[in-house]
Amino acid sequence: MEVTILDLPAFKVRGRKWEGRYEEVPVLKEVIKKVENEKEEINPVDPDFQWGLSVHTVENGFVHFSGFEVDPGSSQEAYEEMSVPPHTYLNVHHPKGRDIGETYAAIYQWFREGNGEPYLEPDTEYFDGLPLKFEKYPVDRDFDDPHFDIYIPIKA
Repeated sequence: MEVTILDLPAFKVRGRKWEGRYEEVPVLKEVIKKVENEKEEINPVDPDFQWGLSVHTVENGFVHFSGFEVDPGSSQEAYEEMSVPPHTYLNVHHPKGRDIGETYAAIYQWFREGNGEPYLEPDTEYFDGLPLKFEKYPVDRDFDDPHFDIYIPIKA
């Protein structure tokens, strides 16, 4: 697994929020597809990539925000928006043909080996060792065997 550490500026994502338990993830996949179909209405700055922002503040589940990066100065009442502050990230590419669990197991191992620490928002209770997981998908991905980039905010 090739790890890159990089800094990203603040950005804003517009789309749909989902909150649920792990066993409800099939419903999340439908939300992700719906957001992709709403791309033109969302008016993204880069229509070729869709974000999946997961925050693990739900016991046995998580909050997921699916959307597209938009101009930070714009707003649309029909959609939810999430502003992401500037961060330093661990960045890993998940290739097509590899099990997603294997990629995340390698990321967990990277942290266990003392290479860095995940960023934690103050006064927030998390229920996962990787509390914030951001994934950036090309819109032409295969939903059954996707390839995408993973961004884990880390302590700088």
